[in-house]
Amino acid sequence: MSDPARVATRDDFGRELGLLREAAGLTVRGLAGAIGVPASTLGGYFTGAHLPRPGSTAFRDLLRACGVTDGAAADAWVLALRRARVVRPEPAPEPPPGPAGSPEIVVSTRAPVDRLARQPRPRGRDDLLDRLSAVLREPGDGCRTHVLHGLGGCGKSTAALALARLAERRGVQVWWVSAGDPALFTASVHAVAVELGIAPEQLRLGSLPDRVWAGLVAYERPWLLVFDEADEPSRLALPGAVVSDGNGWLRPGVPAHGAVLVTTRNRAPEHWAAVDRRWLRLHAVDTLSPDDGARVLLELAGEAAGDLAAARRLSTRLGGLPLALRLAGHYLREVTAMPPNFADRGDPANFDEYAAAMDEGKHDDLLDARPDAGHRETIGRTWELSLDMLANTGAPEARPVLRLLSCLRSAPVPVDLLRADVLAASPLFPALTARRLWHAITELINVGLVDRRPTGDGSAESLVLHPLVREASRRQDDMAGDAAAYLALLASLLSHAVRDLDPKHPSSWARWSALAVHCPAPLDLVVERGPGQVRDATAVLRPALAAARYLRAAGHPSQAVEECAAVLSAARGLLDRDHPVTLALHHEQGRSRYEAGRYDQAKRDLHDVLERRRRVLGGDHPDTATTLHYLGRVLLDHDLVDFAERYFAEALDIRRRTLGDRHPDTLTSLNNMAAVHLERGRSAGDDTGRGELDAADTLLQQVLAARREALGDEHPATLVTHYHLCRLAQERGDLDLAERLLRRLADVGARVLGPAHRRTLGARQLLADVRHSQGDAAEAGELTRDVLRTRDRMLGCDHPATLVSRHRLALLLRERGEVEQACVLLTAVVADRHRVLGARHQETCRASADLAALEES
Repeated sequence: MSDPARVATRDDFGRELGLLREAAGLTVRGLAGAIGVPASTLGGYFTGAHLPRPGSTAFRDLLRACGVTDGAAADAWVLALRRARVVRPEPAPEPPPGPAGSPEIVVSTRAPVDRLARQPRPRGRDDLLDRLSAVLREPGDGCRTHVLHGLGGCGKSTAALALARLAERRGVQVWWVSAGDPALFTASVHAVAVELGIAPEQLRLGSLPDRVWAGLVAYERPWLLVFDEADEPSRLALPGAVVSDGNGWLRPGVPAHGAVLVTTRNRAPEHWAAVDRRWLRLHAVDTLSPDDGARVLLELAGEAAGDLAAARRLSTRLGGLPLALRLAGHYLREVTAMPPNFADRGDPANFDEYAAAMDEGKHDDLLDARPDAGHRETIGRTWELSLDMLANTGAPEARPVLRLLSCLRSAPVPVDLLRADVLAASPLFPALTARRLWHAITELINVGLVDRRPTGDGSAESLVLHPLVREASRRQDDMAGDAAAYLALLASLLSHAVRDLDPKHPSSWARWSALAVHCPAPLDLVVERGPGQVRDATAVLRPALAAARYLRAAGHPSQAVEECAAVLSAARGLLDRDHPVTLALHHEQGRSRYEAGRYDQAKRDLHDVLERRRRVLGGDHPDTATTLHYLGRVLLDHDLVDFAERYFAEALDIRRRTLGDRHPDTLTSLNNMAAVHLERGRSAGDDTGRGELDAADTLLQQVLAARREALGDEHPATLVTHYHLCRLAQERGDLDLAERLLRRLADVGARVLGPAHRRTLGARQLLADVRHSQGDAAEAGELTRDVLRTRDRMLGCDHPATLVSRHRLALLLRERGEVEQACVLLTAVVADRHRVLGARHQETCRASADLAALEES
């Protein structure tokens, strides 16, 4: 009987899979016909000669055909396959030198410089090539060994070829050793030994590195030795040793007329950190700037594909990766050169169309489709080779870690989001330890697939993927079979990350700023892979809901509206319309629209949510009270004070009965009742107005004392109460008190909430109004202009708060005698308020009256 738990090697896998097939009564040919896979391919599976991909459809179909239909049993076979794939086979013995002193493999040590004729001129490498060519130009005792490292496809070999061509033109002897394959490497260094005149018998009896280095030191002409594609740097050291030992293929004693150049994807410190920089130096080969990348595209594709600006946009979209730029340029040159009757209407024919096709996910058609491309010349495969290398050198977790990172959004990923305990609970990372996780991350950094950057929130570093690495990784075959597992893991990681973060409190905003962009990432997978991958819809949606709450609370309401709309669109089919989480998303959308100044939309949204929450949750549910509360705020800003009071009172009653008098939400309702009294006090006559203001004062002092005790004097909710007390002092005519309170509130708001937060701006605009009433038009104008600039940038030119600042500025201009400019500005304010607030709103009426008075004067 077969047992996947017994699998440790490829041979074990083939044996156990064969037992599974026999138990099902199937022949190899019969199984091949049942699942549509060639019998020769299946035969390799059963011998262990080659293995299927863990997430491939073929492997899943094979298991089902053999009777493995239970999910847990299938997962056990997938884990067995993963174990078999990462076990490194015993290396084949190195072939002994033949009669001519070299193995029976055809190699050449001539640098393939003719390849450069088929490639664009090297761009963005002038400084690097100048530093390297100086080694050839100025023989001496300085550093003579240089290592080029970087992401696969970034142009390390091209830079080495450019240096080799320059060396040859100067009469320097160049040897080019291909270090990517063990057999080719051995054959190539044997060939170098032969060219150095080392006799075959010396090669048989002595140390090959020692003999070659003795020949290099004795070589009379200037020379350059290149080790290309040394992605496993240990190959350049003796067995069991490291490069820094200096007794392998890299040595400190390079003669003054010689130089050594290495290209590698691997910058791991264990290979290079201990090396004395006096004899070996590392050089990072980065991606190209947008301008350099644009010139590459124009050189290859020609102006028929677009102008410099369009080429720059595509260069940015491709992340400046030289390999991607080269493939794109060749593709567009071919398409633009085709006769019209051969062109397919779906083929992108210019830079912008190519970028649009990339955005549509057509990577396979655009980047991996050149018929003459070698195995390292396709975008996806070049990085899978790096992952294969890591799997074979002790970091099998690197591949699923990269897949997981690619499932997040294209933004820096806080490294502490990847919690080992959460990952270990997933079938993708069985028994993972924190040490193994960090090793995998470090190895991905070492080969350039991931970069490290400091975060702005002062926490741990962030991990950054090149955009094409991210896109290529999430399109690999194994993602299809494991999509549900990655989706569940993403939701779990994000839920743990945001669980203790209050989106409303400024102390958490720095952390939220790094996490919020990734919270909708599970829904991106749902859109790509379908809702059938979702095991727990609420777990997928809750991080995105929390992120929208943060965006709105932190002063980005328009962005919160967009996020809510995107989440609701992606969530269709996951939960029904009346599910509490769906209702919470619709409520958050309405609340964000209110704070974005879209009052009519907000009113419709919140009316709809209120009716559904009453029906689904009940009239006394705290969530129902929350919707009542925000609907009341919308109505109050619509000048519907009586209706607003009705909703505020109902919310207050529910909260008192269900939450208690001292609960923060109950205090918020009391604060809103005070706002109603304050609004009535503004518009009522003397006696009535004074009574309303006194009622507002009583409630506000009660709320302030309770909030100070429960939340602190600088909590955002407490600052709201302080703001209303400032308004109260202004309405009562106590301008000195209002000024003193507002200056403090503006300072505290800038420090706690941020200088561009809407509440900080509200305090500063009110301070400007008070200063104007006190007769200081200069400071009032300066404050108003500053607030207007920030509100225009943060909220938009037609947000009701921005219109307040525009109105105030028009009045200040009128007082300064700049009547024409004031008239133009006030005319625009009236038109915008008609459109945004309606003709009957009191702010519209005030602006219209001021405009009429200005025109009469």
